[in-house]
Amino acid sequence: VADFPEQCLVSCCKENRCPKCVVGAKERGEVLDSVMRDPESTKIILERRKNGQHPPEFEENGLRAIYKPFWADMPHSDIFLAFTPDLLHQIHKGVFKDHLVKWCV
Repeated sequence: VADFPEQCLVSCCKENRCPKCVVGAKERGEVLDSVMRDPESTKIILERRKNGQHPPEFEENGLRAIYKPFWADMPHSDIFLAFTPDLLHQIHKGVFKDHLVKWCV
């Protein structure tokens, strides 16, 4: 269980991106189907970036330069499927406090 910034750190993505899928930063919250993040392709992109290359997928996927994520050598696991909603920040504050209070007032 982790809050949103920690989920982004673990998934090696920027904090304006989804830690579970590769939806664009400005498309978050839209009703659309997005491709889930893949551990193998993420590791390959990060390795290419570490070696001095500039793969376009690095920016397209909203990754940040964490070259040796702790989950990289864990067999038969998908860290992106392990994330749970951050109830305090995403549901309580995001829906009730920010959205409904503005709507009611």
